[in-house]
Amino acid sequence: MAALALSITTSPGDASSAQGHLNLMLTPNQITKQCQRGVVLIVALILLVIISLLAATSMRSASSTESIAGNVRTTALAMEAAEIALRHCESSAIKFLKVHAGDTSSAEATYATTFVDGSMSVANTLQWESTSTWDSGGAYVLPTSLVGTATYKRAPECMIELTSSGTPTTVVAPASFVITARGFGPEVAAGTGRPSGSEVWLQSTIEVE
Repeated sequence: MAALALSITTSPGDASSAQGHLNLMLTPNQITKQCQRGVVLIVALILLVIISLLAATSMRSASSTESIAGNVRTTALAMEAAEIALRHCESSAIKFLKVHAGDTSSAEATYATTFVDGSMSVANTLQWESTSTWDSGGAYVLPTSLVGTATYKRAPECMIELTSSGTPTTVVAPASFVITARGFGPEVAAGTGRPSGSEVWLQSTIEVE
């Protein structure tokens, strides 16, 4: 087996005042083992960096997933609030027609609502397209009893707009209405003005013959 020889010669000024030499023998196996130790260290460092990057990516992914889930939930709750407002105002509009026609006993005519018929706008002055009208308190705000304050800070709103002939306080069938509603997520603060947070708009057109 081949070997590597290292010769060290002492100088005449050495303390022993004698000349000699030291032979250090390194076999190929010893050299190979030392190289392998260096390679293992490099590989271990690379694997540590890769594992750290994977851990950081997983944490960011988990955080993003949680944020998306939260956004989906608040949007769904805003949608639910808008649907409640839309159905409430649709029932209120039908009640007005029934009452104006002299019906005071049917389920539609006795529907419980605080919306007054004089609050409806007429066909040539549709208000739902103006966000400033909504934000300035121009829309009907549902009673908190219909949506609950445990989930929502700001109650949903709606507008009833008469699109057929007649006046809001005397209109009878046949008649048509545009009903517009908007609901807010649970993170939206109470009050009026431009909401900050989840907001869902819904609209329907109803025609009563």
